[in-house]
Amino acid sequence: MSDPVGNLWYCFTHLVLYIVDTPEACMLACVHGNTSPVTTAMYKDFGDPYHHLPRTVTTTLMQLSSIKCDILDVDQYFAACEPFRLSSVSHPFWRNWLLAEPSKFLTPKSLHEWHYQFWDHDVCWCKQALGAAELDFQFSIIPHIHDGACAY
Repeated sequence: MSDPVGNLWYCFTHLVLYIVDTPEACMLACVHGNTSPVTTAMYKDFGDPYHHLPRTVTTTLMQLSSIKCDILDVDQYFAACEPFRLSSVSHPFWRNWLLAEPSKFLTPKSLHEWHYQFWDHDVCWCKQALGAAELDFQFSIIPHIHDGACAY
């Protein structure tokens, strides 16, 4: 990158934010699906009261370096990754990036995550507690707000 005087400088940016959905976050964190991309929890641990440690770059790279088999022997490499719940990515793009921590830079797509939280969890809970007919009735009596604005 050049400065205003015309000198050329090497610039190294920090990876501070990467907006992703859950499957993409798992891919970038180098873990299987049904494994948390930001903590060490796996699908069997979801919902338990234990506070799982964050998935750090040190832990992930240490697990990857402990795998002692030929990367090109795909079946053997996949089997070696399985105990760590790794996705078999051998060289994550962020491995040499200064201060890159997947547990910090991976952030969910807010609208996507809130939508799924609402429909997959909150509405199911309400249907279980109230019944589907009562929930539909409660939604039907919500008054419509007309503020004079047009929707295009």
